[in-house]
Amino acid sequence: RSCAHLCYPSPQGPRCWCDPGYRLAEDGLSCVDINECMEQREEACTQTCLNAPGSYSCGCLPGYLLEPDGHVCKLTGPEPMLLVAVQSEVLSYGLRSGREEVLLAADKDRVVFSLDYDLVEGKVFWMDLATESIRWQNLNSTKKGTLVKGVRSDCIAVDWLGRNLYWTDGAAGQVLATHLGAAWRGIPEYTVVMDGDLDQPHSLVLRPLAGLLYWSEVGSHPRLMEATMDGGRRHVLLAQGLGWPTALALDLPTWRIFWLDEKLGSAGSAHLDGTSVKVLQLGWVQSPFAAAVCEGQLYWSERKAWSVQQVDKTSGKNRTVLLKRHGQPHGLQVSTWGNP
Repeated sequence: RSCAHLCYPSPQGPRCWCDPGYRLAEDGLSCVDINECMEQREEACTQTCLNAPGSYSCGCLPGYLLEPDGHVCKLTGPEPMLLVAVQSEVLSYGLRSGREEVLLAADKDRVVFSLDYDLVEGKVFWMDLATESIRWQNLNSTKKGTLVKGVRSDCIAVDWLGRNLYWTDGAAGQVLATHLGAAWRGIPEYTVVMDGDLDQPHSLVLRPLAGLLYWSEVGSHPRLMEATMDGGRRHVLLAQGLGWPTALALDLPTWRIFWLDEKLGSAGSAHLDGTSVKVLQLGWVQSPFAAAVCEGQLYWSERKAWSVQQVDKTSGKNRTVLLKRHGQPHGLQVSTWGNP
């Protein structure tokens, strides 16, 4: 019998070798294909992967374009922007150009806490701790207002499709919601979506097109949870290997959820069904507040270091400090100005 691919002489006699993309089988003669899409996963392609004999090819979802390296997908259209709350201001940071701009400035005694962006009406919503209210401002005009008062929350999230705004109340153990068109008339108008067995709900992210929401709980038994947007079909997504998951982000092109863990100093991710868990120990994760994912990068606001940082979402390498201002950063979102 002879080698299926290559044969080379050695002191121990002839040995078989395989072409790139194959590995030697147990019989020492034949070669079997390496499925890079299964074995390398995110390292092979940032979005879709198609295996082929001895090779593989990457593809991109609609709205993305494959880079010349054949692996990375980049958004087409307008430059993606990072929205960051720092003290009483909301800044935008161009993820291509690095250009900074102050989008809105609240009163100096106010702290813009958690924030989110409504791509339908071009509004930024934020949690105002000083007045215990959720406020908004239209970025295309001078219009602004108050959505609801008498609330405290570490995280708010906009459902741009159903036209609702959700928030967590860790002290009360609740997830609540109100309509985006609501106006403050002296009486709180909101709905308790979930109540009862929530153990200090903290960070919250939405999948409007799927009608799902995800949240982290940071109580005595930290976990990641999933439910429908009406609070139904609640189930545990992940309950192992968590310390204090304070920041969540969705990466829908890869169907993964990311989190930053303040207690363990780590960044983790999992498939949206709770499988394929991957945890990266990152010594510089000290006090993360909010997170976002765009293309190949994971972004988060770091309160102790007064900065916004990024790392490669797959490897945790190439850490970069994007913004460092005089004041703690809190809420953080990536906006593609029109792409859900």
